[in-house]
Amino acid sequence: MKNKVTVKDVAREAGVSVATVSYIMNDRKDVKISDATRKKVLQVANLMNYRPSSAAKSLATGKSNILGITYRFNKETPSRNMELSFYINLLVEQLNRMGYDVIFIPVDPVSENSTLKHNIDGIIAIDLSNEDFNNFSNNYMVPIVAVDMLVNDALFYQVYSNLPNAINAALSRHSDAVLVMESYLNEAYMDYITGDINPARIYIVKNANADTLVSLRGKKTIVIGTYLALLLRPYVAEENMIVISSNAFSHMLPENAIHLENDASKKANLAINLLLNAIDRKFVVNHKYEINVELNPAIV
Repeated sequence: MKNKVTVKDVAREAGVSVATVSYIMNDRKDVKISDATRKKVLQVANLMNYRPSSAAKSLATGKSNILGITYRFNKETPSRNMELSFYINLLVEQLNRMGYDVIFIPVDPVSENSTLKHNIDGIIAIDLSNEDFNNFSNNYMVPIVAVDMLVNDALFYQVYSNLPNAINAALSRHSDAVLVMESYLNEAYMDYITGDINPARIYIVKNANADTLVSLRGKKTIVIGTYLALLLRPYVAEENMIVISSNAFSHMLPENAIHLENDASKKANLAINLLLNAIDRKFVVNHKYEINVELNPAIV
């Protein structure tokens, strides 16, 4: 089998450095290279049928094209884990289509000499506790976008669902309704969701506690998460359910439940765009972005 042509082969044939070939193949305009040299390298590369490898691109651009995602699953929040898995898949699929490799980074600190810390361009962190996020972000000197978190630090872009807007809309129509949800790990975001609601009307479900579920019978119920709504079916009448979840799972919901779409695709695209802009040093003034839940006419 014929060996694949490498950047070194092109550099040798053209009589230039490997870096020069990489700069030219990646169309770097900020590096001073004569037109004659540029033309020669492109001709040699064409004749040799050379295509830049990811390593060559990295050398030319100063980027690895590797992005990280970090998160924690919580064994007490199966519905939240389901929505989180779907969101992560959206991120990975979109980033792969854009030519980026994605790695999953442990939340707990890695060693100082780990290659992981030196070969990554940026990170999307999802729903970490305040302590976890502070410890994590202190270990990586790259742009980080915080999703479904309020981190109280203007250094980081924050993208999160505006769940209170949907909850309040439902409560304004159904004053006797209760909120049923699983906990988010980020304390500030959890407080943002529940802070203005009477605690007596909030049910935090852990491991689908049976006593909690039985107490919901006969109540108008606002539910966050598809899987949680399915767990509630034996206890809450379909017509009493208002479910906030991704549209991807709407076909799984009880037929007579009201569905409010929490647009995961929009949240994924926004997080990616903010991260890539930060990597390219294209900064914007606003660092907090709320994704509004689509309100159903039935509760407006």
